[in-house]
Amino acid sequence: MNGTGDVCGSVEPMSDTWGRLKARLEELRDLGSAQKLFEWDQAVLLPEKGGRGRAKAAATLEGISHDRLTDPEIGALLDELEADDSLPDDQKAHVRVTRREYDRATKVPADLVREIAELQGISYQTWTEARPKNDFKMMQPFLERLVELKKREADAIGWEGERYDALIDVFEPDMTTAEVEKMFADLVTGLTPLANSILDAAGDKPEWLNAPYPEDKQMAFSHWLCEQIGFDTKGGRLDQSPHPFTIQIGVGDVRQTTRTEPNTVMDSIFSTLHETGHALYEQGIPEELNGLPAGSVASLGLHESQSRMWENQVGRSRPFTEFMLPHLKELFPENLGSIPFEEFHRGANYPQRSLIRVYADEVTYNLHVALRFELELAMFRGDLAVADLPGAWNDQMDSFLGMKPSTDSDGVLQDMHWSIGALGYFPTYTLGTLYSAAFFDKANTEFGGLEEDLRKGDGSRLLIWLNDNVFRHAYLREPKSIAEDIIGGPITAGPFIEYLRTKYSAIYETQF
Repeated sequence: MNGTGDVCGSVEPMSDTWGRLKARLEELRDLGSAQKLFEWDQAVLLPEKGGRGRAKAAATLEGISHDRLTDPEIGALLDELEADDSLPDDQKAHVRVTRREYDRATKVPADLVREIAELQGISYQTWTEARPKNDFKMMQPFLERLVELKKREADAIGWEGERYDALIDVFEPDMTTAEVEKMFADLVTGLTPLANSILDAAGDKPEWLNAPYPEDKQMAFSHWLCEQIGFDTKGGRLDQSPHPFTIQIGVGDVRQTTRTEPNTVMDSIFSTLHETGHALYEQGIPEELNGLPAGSVASLGLHESQSRMWENQVGRSRPFTEFMLPHLKELFPENLGSIPFEEFHRGANYPQRSLIRVYADEVTYNLHVALRFELELAMFRGDLAVADLPGAWNDQMDSFLGMKPSTDSDGVLQDMHWSIGALGYFPTYTLGTLYSAAFFDKANTEFGGLEEDLRKGDGSRLLIWLNDNVFRHAYLREPKSIAEDIIGGPITAGPFIEYLRTKYSAIYETQF
């Protein structure tokens, strides 16, 4: 879906200075596409023995990109363009975003960039081996080195409040640690008693949720489902990987992955809806912007708002589960053929204390994220050593969710993020969750109700609204500005807490 309306300003003749910068930016875009293809291939197709070789190749590409981006001529071109008040709005936005990237990149030594890139590749490959072996010791030296290097990177970039600010800013521009701490404090305070009440009311888990479902049929349903809600398969693809993710390789090439397991059919479905939400955002960036600096998603919080919305506000809604059930009964008649709708809807929304974040329900999910945020922050404040992560993880899991993992595979090793140095990333999951509830409520109000659309599996009107309010802006504006224009002020935990309270009061026919 392309943008509508005049989002790029008036058409002006391209200045020679802009033309020279644009050529540089297009080269960086192409190098970035090659790096992203490496990432996708490593997660989906790379043979086990290819990890170290791929890590070195990825580091070489990262080094070349860093050298190109930090060329002093780019700085000179930016200086000249920033002094030109006649630039069209879209070019001003590209210059603004490039300046942000250039300033960060020129502060980080090239040898540090290469060292981090190579270590990330080796560390990720080690994680794919360590998790099934339940061997944290395999990962420990890589995580220790990554944390140390990311601290050096943060110090090179600079920060005002504390070191962790420099990491958050990579994923959520202008967000600070202090803001994130307050966000989690408010959310956890409101969510914990509500979650406990809902969990107490849930009762026994329906047996059909853990029945055996052939994985090839799960994937067949996932392929059908992502197309049903608007994913353009001519501009992307769906595959499988150990950890689901979405990545835009280049213009017209958005790739997503999901994960299937024999006894978790609903987890597979919601994983697919989650990643398709990401993919729809990537595919919705206006073509005339795509591939240039401001032709990207504005922040990972906004990105996550889309995945959480399609997974939860859409996918777990009463009308959409009503739409899915007949199709699932046809595919899995032995397990679902006799299941009445009310039982299916409750099962699709069954809340439970679980060890694995990616399989967590919407009631408990953000408690998993809060745990990770606190551990990351402790590491970067020097209050927690990497060697002590497993024990700290287990203690925090007990504190937040009342359970402890019996293995590190189900504990500290379950996520890929730390293995690739994505520190500062986790808070965006919760920020996106808060955005998703507020955005969907706004869209639903403006349309006078989306229930009938979703009952037919039709997401087209919602996509139009998202295009007009989110997608078409890309990174032409700052993420806080985009979000606050939609919801009419700063984001709070209130709309999300109220969404859960209303929804689960209806499911369990009691007032929470």
